[in-house]
Amino acid sequence: MPAPTYAEYPLIILSKDGKKEIATVTADDQGHYRVALPPGDYVLDAKGRAPGRVRAKPRPFTVVSNQTVCVDMDIDTGIR
Repeated sequence: MPAPTYAEYPLIILSKDGKKEIATVTADDQGHYRVALPPGDYVLDAKGRAPGRVRAKPRPFTVVSNQTVCVDMDIDTGIR
């Protein structure tokens, strides 16, 4: 079975309370991604995160005007 690619695990940007989806982003072959967001508080999560499927811990972050924010996320697909 071929190894999974980052494109198979899109990331979602949620509002601070986690209730509204702001954007979806797919990482490149090296796992890097970039998205432009207005200043504010957000949560980075893995789309499809559910028990028995993709496991990842949501990561809160803050965007400040005219600054770059780096948010890393570990994703456990359960595939070994």
